[in-house]
Amino acid sequence: MKKILLSSSFTIAIVLTLVTIIGGQHTQSVLAYGNSISEKMEIFRLILDTVQQRYVEEHSSEELLEYAINGMLSKLDPHTSYMPVDNFKRWNKNFEGFQGIGIHYIFIDKAPTITGFIANSPAKDAGVEIGDQIQEVNGNSAIGLSRFEIANIINNSPYSSLSLRIWRPQERQEHIFKIRRTHLNLKSVQIKTMLQNGIGYINIDRFCSNTAFELDYALESLTRQGMRSLVLDLRDNGGGYLSSAVEVAGRFLPPGKLIVYTMGKDPASYQEYRSSRDSHFSDLPITILINHGTASAAEIVAGALQDWDRALIVGETSFGKGLVQSQYRFKDGSALLVTTAKYYTPLGRLIQRNYYNRTKDQYYYDAYDEEARQPGQNKHEKQTFITERGRKVYGGGGITPDIWIRNKEAAVSDELLDLYLNNNEQVLKFALGLAANRPALKQLPAHKLSKSIILHASEMQKLRSTLAEIDLNYTTAFFNKNEKDIRFLLKREIGYLSQGLLGRFSIAKDRDKQLKIAVASEARAEALVQFQLSHAGKEETE
Repeated sequence: MKKILLSSSFTIAIVLTLVTIIGGQHTQSVLAYGNSISEKMEIFRLILDTVQQRYVEEHSSEELLEYAINGMLSKLDPHTSYMPVDNFKRWNKNFEGFQGIGIHYIFIDKAPTITGFIANSPAKDAGVEIGDQIQEVNGNSAIGLSRFEIANIINNSPYSSLSLRIWRPQERQEHIFKIRRTHLNLKSVQIKTMLQNGIGYINIDRFCSNTAFELDYALESLTRQGMRSLVLDLRDNGGGYLSSAVEVAGRFLPPGKLIVYTMGKDPASYQEYRSSRDSHFSDLPITILINHGTASAAEIVAGALQDWDRALIVGETSFGKGLVQSQYRFKDGSALLVTTAKYYTPLGRLIQRNYYNRTKDQYYYDAYDEEARQPGQNKHEKQTFITERGRKVYGGGGITPDIWIRNKEAAVSDELLDLYLNNNEQVLKFALGLAANRPALKQLPAHKLSKSIILHASEMQKLRSTLAEIDLNYTTAFFNKNEKDIRFLLKREIGYLSQGLLGRFSIAKDRDKQLKIAVASEARAEALVQFQLSHAGKEETE
């Protein structure tokens, strides 16, 4: 990705104006006319100055300039954008890491409450525990602050170490920790585990500079545990670095295979990206899980392995982001992400979904429109391609899975899910108490969590009373009707609080329809490998 430093300042000539006040109205005559860029910029400067000085409400020149920039870019495509300094810093953390103490938290009773830790967390190493509530940071109260304000205190402190005063509810006691801030790299491989009958499972949630190395470690670890086929979960993976996606796809292909190519109006934008190394996993049966949140770099991986008949794709039609953004950084720390090319899969499929004549809100809404994005809908807008094995694949609207199945969140009713999300703070507060009373869960193998989390009738009665007090919709009749699903949601949170994302997954997988189909389709993934092996044999003899 390009990172080109440009100056964001420019010089604009002074425009002479004649201002006449007539009957309370302001009229201006510009003494410079013409259609050249420099003259248009002079007019723009005049408009900027006039609005800043005369507009009925107060707006700084910085605000007005940002409005103008965003207005211009909004006419291009949904992914070309200007990022002010703070926005760019936050965005960049997702891929390049950040200085911090490595905590996940939510707000309970206005206090930041620890729910998990980032890998190599200095806070965890110092003794901070899940359920701890942050009262002060460096002597400043943390109660009632916003997430943005807390992040500023923790991440932007001028000191290398922070003092955290926390309240530990289960002990009813305060603790003070001195924690040294460090650079934290966010992991890409969030979960690696064995499922059943030799099927491995790996979840990748973003594509960073270290993703391929993390994948190598996960593959080798699962191989030692007897893995003979793989489910690669790319659901809700919003993308990342193109180079990382190429490396990941290359782990499952012979060397020299085309993975993706880019093409734009500039001839120099045409680039081919191919697998570049021998792989121990080029004959490993793979099923890839995707959904509407699978985008960009993740679609490159899914599309390449589908085009080469290398992987079976299961889930929902992916997001459909196939635009290449080049990154141009300015001296003030802001940045421009501008579309310079489009992605195409090896067969020539355009990944990008249509965005013409759509507002940005409509464009993002369309990505999650269940009815419109099912296979068979809008086929007249899509191109059909045929793989070497004879499979039909489609271009112009994301990656269409080989097996389409909707994965309703947690397989619970929409009504319950809405109530649960609206009262998530109270549910998590309750789950924190239950997890604290079950410390042995932290030491269990993750696959034993589901059967080991036993919720007693007295605990469910207490939860029912708590929810009824804060939300009138939690009637006794509603609770009794949905108690099985409520138990599931509560167990899922206890699993997360006990063993992080792997703990949550060990509970949630029992209701994951897409995952179940992926596991049940292992034979189809194996058939793709056999086709590749037999085809390779024919090539050698010809």
